[in-house]
Order: sequence, then structure tokens, then C-alpha cells
Amino acid sequence: MFASPWAAAGGVSPVSTIDNRTVDKFLSSSGQIQPIAKPISNKPKFYATELPTILAQTAMRFGIQLYPPCTAPEMAAYAKKAMDQHSFDKVWVPDHLTYENVFVILAAIVGQTQAHVGTSVTHPWARTPVDLASSFAALAHLAGDRGITVGIGAGSPSSNMIRKTKRVAMARQTILFLRAMFAGKTVKLGAFGDLAEFFRLDPNAEGFIRLPPKQAPEIFVAAAGPQMLKMAWDIGDGLIVSNLSFPTALVRQGAIDLAMAELEKARRARHDGQKFTKVLHLHISVSRDGPAAKRFAKPMGAGALIQGHLLKQRMLKLPVPEATAEVVAAAHRSGKPVNEMMELISDDLMTQVGTVIAGTPAQCTDGIDEMLRAAKPYGFDIVDMASPLGPNWDEAIDLICQEIIPEIERRSASY
Repeated sequence: MFASPWAAAGGVSPVSTIDNRTVDKFLSSSGQIQPIAKPISNKPKFYATELPTILAQTAMRFGIQLYPPCTAPEMAAYAKKAMDQHSFDKVWVPDHLTYENVFVILAAIVGQTQAHVGTSVTHPWARTPVDLASSFAALAHLAGDRGITVGIGAGSPSSNMIRKTKRVAMARQTILFLRAMFAGKTVKLGAFGDLAEFFRLDPNAEGFIRLPPKQAPEIFVAAAGPQMLKMAWDIGDGLIVSNLSFPTALVRQGAIDLAMAELEKARRARHDGQKFTKVLHLHISVSRDGPAAKRFAKPMGAGALIQGHLLKQRMLKLPVPEATAEVVAAAHRSGKPVNEMMELISDDLMTQVGTVIAGTPAQCTDGIDEMLRAAKPYGFDIVDMASPLGPNWDEAIDLICQEIIPEIERRSASY
């Protein structure tokens, strides 16, 4: 899964050709890599000064998502706790309308840590495109050389209070508008017709921001269906795939295979050689008290099962008993809210489906391991430890950093 950048050079990772004694020859007493005049190895060739970069490129990369948010200062403290124990590639916070403003939270994290932050995810519906662009620009200025990442989707249940139309078109136009703003361009709002219509913008007016970011944020697209998967490759810098949309039970049926086949179709049509980052976003709930972790996971896991699968048509169907599916459908037709349907989903079904990987550290590690083995052929670049994390975030962050990630890294040759 985490393919070496030297795979094309005969499939041999340079790190695998060096033992510790060889490396020690090129370390000074202070532990610094010393320049040398010739390569350490000739298959493939690299120099001792390149070793830190090589080690970084071959290591597994992990992100962490913090949700549901508490106050901004508390979120920054949790992010710091996580970053102090593991150098996470990204710290993500979702853009959820009923919690504190995501940009305030991310700004607090930037101010208290050295984290690279991002939205996982925002959506086109709550802010005008100019406001969204200027918010990301301000965050990018705060982050400086660290940069930030825009994670964006077509709208999650968190934004259901907003009536949505043309989800895919709105997401596409938002991404293209953000790119124009990040590049310091001025555009006619009428060129983004669906955005202009939805937000009642003057199509003849010009859209621009006065202080564009010095370093344009990358834009990753969260995708579950074929249209968003294609969009991710067409106009995104990366893809976010979540086990809420691709739970363990569907992965066993080949759901990731189908999703990546859609991505491959789009990839063949794009030959620009642009960097493209694939993120596997794994929602987990961990605790020494396994049953407590599973109880804590149920609102998110059952909600995803009901809203994201039973009430929608997906590429594959989950192995849900027909009687359960019918009862959920009837409850939906009667207007029953999702939070009142949770009791219709049994604990055994939650475990079988796997929209959230939950339990003890060992159970979560095994669940993550299964997902990573299934994803191995597709070269995901980053694995996220995503919400709800666990009933006690202090404990969950410690378990993730001190037990789960080290064990996954130990097994990394299998991915």
C-alpha cells in the first residue's frame, strides 16, 4: 500500500539494502548524516545525505481527525496532545454547522501546534464561495510554510438543515472557484452559475479576494460515488475515502476495488503528471473498555449505516437483514429522525458492518489491519485515525499513538 518511490527502479527499496551498521558509518558523533562522495548502494543509487528524506518517504503516514468538536481551546489542547506523541501528517476537523466555526478551531490548532491542518470536510452550502475562499486564505497565512489542506465533499448530514440541489455541480464549481481565488484571479460570478443561483449572487459581479494565500492550499475531494470519484481525479489534488462510505462489510465484497476502478478510468484521461494524494479515512472508537468503545461508536456508525447506505443506493449493498432494512425504510417514510432510528440497528449488526472500527486496542488494530490489507493494491498515501476516536479522548489518543500506530507500523510490510 505504501509503495516505495523506488518501486519503478526494480522494486527494491534502498532502505532495505542497508543495515544499521552501514548507516552508522555515515553518522557523526552528533548523529548527523555526513556527506560522502559516492553512493552507499548502487541498486538504486542514492547518497547518505538523502537518507532522512528516504526514511520519511518510506514511512507510513498517519493523520488524525478530531470530532465531535469541543471548544476551540480544548480542540487545540487535544491536537497538541496527539502531535506531542506522534508526528501526524495532518490534523483534520470537520465543518459541522452546529459546532464552533471550523476555521476558528483550526486557527487555534495552528497557533498551539506545528500541525498541518485541514477540513475533513467542508461543503459548498453554508458560506458564499468568496467567504469560503477568504477563510481558507486567512488560515493559510496563519499556517505559513506548513500549508493547509482543503478537504471538501458534496454535503454531509451535518448540513441537512440546508436544502441542497445539484450536489456534484456545486462541489465542482466550488473547487474551481477556490482554485481561482487561491491563484489571485478575478472572475465573473456568472461563470459559476449554480453557485451564483444558490447564493443569489450577481452574475455580472466580479469575485476576488484581496489577500490570496502565498501558498495555494491543496484540495482533496471526499468521495463515495462514481461522479465524485471522477471529480477528485479531474480537478482535485487528492482523494479522501472513508469507511463510513466503504465499511468493512463492503470492502469484503470488493467495494474499494470498484471505487478505485472508477478512479482509474478518470486517471487514464489525465496525463499531467500532477501529484495526487490518496487518503484512507478510518473511523475508530477505542478504549480499554471495549464495550464502552462500541457504545460510543454507535451514533456515528448507525447514523452512517442508515443515512449513507440503507436510505441511499450504493454501488454494493450491505449485508443487512431484509426485516431491518424494511423497518428503517418505514421509519424514514413516517418522518422519524435518524437519532430515533438507532434502536433499530443491533450491536451485532454494527460490528458486522464496520462503519466504525470499535473495541479494544487489539480489536481496532485488527480491524484497521483488515482495511489496509484490502487497500494495499491502490497505494493510499495517508491513513487517518478518524472520529469518534473513543469515549475518552485522552485515553483514545494515548492508545492510538502508543499502541495502535506502532503495531500497524510493525505490520507495515503487509500494506
